[in-house]
Amino acid sequence: MNVLEVNNLRVSFREKGKITAVLDSIKLAVEQGSIMGIAGVSGAGKTTLLRTLNLLQEPDSGRVVFDGIDITSVTAEKLRRLRKRIGVIFQSYNLFRSKTVIRNIAFPLSIDGVPKKEALERARAIADELGLTHRLDAYPSQLSGGEQQRVSIARALITNPRMILLDEPTSALDPLLTSRILRLIREVNSIHGVTVVIVTHDMDVVKRVCDKIAYLEKGRMIFCGPTHDYFSQYYLSATHDEHAAEQLEKAKKILMKGNGSRLVRLVFWGEATGEPVLWKCSTGLDVTVNIIYGEIEEFRHGPFGTLLIGVDGKDSAEFLRRLSLSVYKMEVLV
Repeated sequence: MNVLEVNNLRVSFREKGKITAVLDSIKLAVEQGSIMGIAGVSGAGKTTLLRTLNLLQEPDSGRVVFDGIDITSVTAEKLRRLRKRIGVIFQSYNLFRSKTVIRNIAFPLSIDGVPKKEALERARAIADELGLTHRLDAYPSQLSGGEQQRVSIARALITNPRMILLDEPTSALDPLLTSRILRLIREVNSIHGVTVVIVTHDMDVVKRVCDKIAYLEKGRMIFCGPTHDYFSQYYLSATHDEHAAEQLEKAKKILMKGNGSRLVRLVFWGEATGEPVLWKCSTGLDVTVNIIYGEIEEFRHGPFGTLLIGVDGKDSAEFLRRLSLSVYKMEVLV
């Protein structure tokens, strides 16, 4: 079941009499309880898309359907009520500097008319879950970046939302704090069952927490699907990624110096990543395999590996046939 669907979304801005399309023909579906990453380089339209998902930014055309309701066509009052079911965590945290941690967390309940005692009790409970109990009386200026991020997440969770939108949640954090926040996002998603949409330029964030990725390029969505499919089809493609292209050129030079006559890229996914695939596929064959480059990374749903190899020998064709049946994806590059 999809908690969010976006159909043919278009957003444009007018500047100095010129109309520029920021988003065009965007289609997106987010399953209930999943974590979706919206990625792309700076200027791709990521934050604009995030703001459109709860109509902080109104689109020129298209539909945004949340929980079965087209929020682009509802009244202002109904939109206000629907927004209570969507938590938003901005890149700047947007904490009230004059309020303590507990009052920042309780604020959404306070403005919704929840009695003060009940609001503070619920704020303490969510703060305890997120490891903030010892900072309840502190002010935002006294908190680290990671603590401020946790307060923002707590404030978003206190209304029991169906979905949370996060804008670059790790951009201002060091690697250690980034790991902690990503672990917290996974826990929040798992324990509360809340759907999460994350805008990020950091592909490691996508790898570590996202079930799916929507990749934007110049305002258009060029990919939307499982994270491991994106990395096998696009991110590692020499035509899409400069680092991959450089890697490929180095591999070709190494291949020219060695005995291999074919350059092959393999992609492993899941349990097969740890299996001796090359040995199994080459057993009994007259084939020489030259391992040029390899890498294994931990994605949210399992290991993801890539391998560049040189292949030579009279049984090369049979070896490659066996390989194609044993790995997630295979591409003969040269």
